[in-house]
Amino acid sequence: MKFKIKPIGIVHVESSDEEVKNSYTGVDGVIEIYPEYEIGLDKIDGFSHIIAIFYLHKVTEDQRKVLKVKHRRLRRFGIDISNFPEVGVFCTDSPHRPNPIALTILRLNKRESRFLYVSGLDVFDKTPVIDIKPYTPDRIIPNISLPIWFINILKVIRKRLGKEIAP
Repeated sequence: MKFKIKPIGIVHVESSDEEVKNSYTGVDGVIEIYPEYEIGLDKIDGFSHIIAIFYLHKVTEDQRKVLKVKHRRLRRFGIDISNFPEVGVFCTDSPHRPNPIALTILRLNKRESRFLYVSGLDVFDKTPVIDIKPYTPDRIIPNISLPIWFINILKVIRKRLGKEIAP
């Protein structure tokens, strides 16, 4: 089966790719919705957060073949990852994956026409936007379970970066 996905917009960030990579909590930016989809934003005002789905356009064909990873990004924050396990890519937010699609919950700071001003972006300038959804209470799952290897990673992140960074 083949299918085609058409972007509904594009991301604008003033931060460089390196600045985005080096931000643990994301950067500020603007999601520009293409004019033909602007009516789809009707009544989005008032939501504090949105879910945005992106196509990671800078992922290479070789990177799309990756199925196991280590949490290498944490090295950027001075965290020793030598004791972290290699895990399946579907257990991570790694951009290197068969279908380079990202899902991010963003703070919606304001809307101006077809432009959404957001905080928490972890994608690069010119990243295509596939879809947007509101972040609503029915999506909140208060009691989740995590594998021990992930809990151990969170403990290291909290110790290194502070409690407010990782819940």
